[in-house]
Amino acid sequence: MKNGGPSAGLALSALIIALSWGCGGGEGVPPSVAPAVAPAPEAAPAAGAELTWAVPKGWVTETPTSGMRKAQYAIPAAAGEAEGGQCAVFYFGPGQGGDIQSNVDRWATQFTLAGGHPTPAITETMVAGRKVLKVTMEGTYNASTMTGGDAVPKPGTLLLGAIVEGPDSNWFFKCTGPSKTMQAHREEFDALVESVRFR
Repeated sequence: MKNGGPSAGLALSALIIALSWGCGGGEGVPPSVAPAVAPAPEAAPAAGAELTWAVPKGWVTETPTSGMRKAQYAIPAAAGEAEGGQCAVFYFGPGQGGDIQSNVDRWATQFTLAGGHPTPAITETMVAGRKVLKVTMEGTYNASTMTGGDAVPKPGTLLLGAIVEGPDSNWFFKCTGPSKTMQAHREEFDALVESVRFR
């Protein structure tokens, strides 16, 4: 009997390969590639985590005038202004200090205009995964002496404030001073807020 030649050999090889795939249960489909694993989201800061921030150049660190203040800074006066500003940072402890809205309302009651109290300008943003509320208002400032403020009413005061949502309580940045001075340092204040991080 004559040999089938190379064509018969190739056909036989193809048949063997096809049968071996069928017996393997794979039905001729190559194994699938495992999908890429998405990176885990950034872990939330633990309760009691300390907040850090970058102090703007030229702001002078002062001894806090109240135990409720975590930090306090003197803000240089703008050109032509006799008085500078002040920035105080508050943290009252786990579960303390009240919610964001009640604090915004309380700040507003410390400012007066001819028609009563000013309406705060509020902007909500996210910084390093944490909600931050920025608050601005202007008028005659009547600071709370309970939290280390000056009892003398100060007309023409601009407040630049920020409330940072923490893992166990909120942190408060309250910066006040003559309107011209605070406007001159507004970009520095914004940079400070953008620098906040929990560790």
